Amino acid sequence: MVVRCEDVWREISNYVEGDLDPALKRAMEEHFAECPRCESVRDGMRNVIELYGDKTMFTLPASFHPRLHGRLADRIEGRRGSSLGWLLGVAATAAFAALTLLASVHDHSLPQPRAQMSQPARRLPQRLVAVVDGGKTFHVPGCPFMHGKYHMVTAEEAVREGYAPCSRCMYEALRSAGYVTPDFEGEEVASSETAAK
Repeated sequence: MVVRCEDVWREISNYVEGDLDPALKRAMEEHFAECPRCESVRDGMRNVIELYGDKTMFTLPASFHPRLHGRLADRIEGRRGSSLGWLLGVAATAAFAALTLLASVHDHSLPQPRAQMSQPARRLPQRLVAVVDGGKTFHVPGCPFMHGKYHMVTAEEAVREGYAPCSRCMYEALRSAGYVTPDFEGEEVASSETAAK
C-alpha cells in the first residue's frame, strides 16, 4: 500500500491514538522513514499531546494575557496613530469636501448656453433683441432665420438666460457693438475700449 503526504496528514491523529488498520499503520511508518516532513508532523503531534497531557503544567502570570493580546493586536491591526494624526486626517478630508462643494456650486451658478456648441457673446448690442420661444439664439428683429413666436429682451438679459447670438443676423450688430464681458454673476462690465468711445 502506497501512502502520500496528504493521506498521512489526514490520518495523523488516528495514527498517534493507535486507531488505524495495521496495513495502513505499516504503510505510514514506511512513509515516515522516507519523508522527513511527515516525520516532523508526527513528532510534533506527539509533543503537543505529551505537553497537553502533562500534569506539571504551570499557570501563566496574570499580566500575560493583556500583553499577548496587545502584541497580537499590534501585529494584526498595526500600531494605532495618535489622536492628532486622526484629527489632521479628518480636517484635510473636510477641507477637500468643502472645496469640492464650493467648486460645484460655483460651476452651477454660471449661465449655461442653450446650445452646446455656442460660445457666450463677447460684444453685446445696446438694443432689444428677439428671442424665439424654445430657441437657443437671439436675433435682430426681422431676421429671416427666426421662425415662430418671439419676445423682445435686452441682449444682456438674453445672455444671462443662456442664449447665444445668431451668427448670421447678429454679425454686424456684434461687430459694431462695444466690448462687454460678463462677470461671474452674469452682469456685464464694459471694458476700457467701450469707455473710451
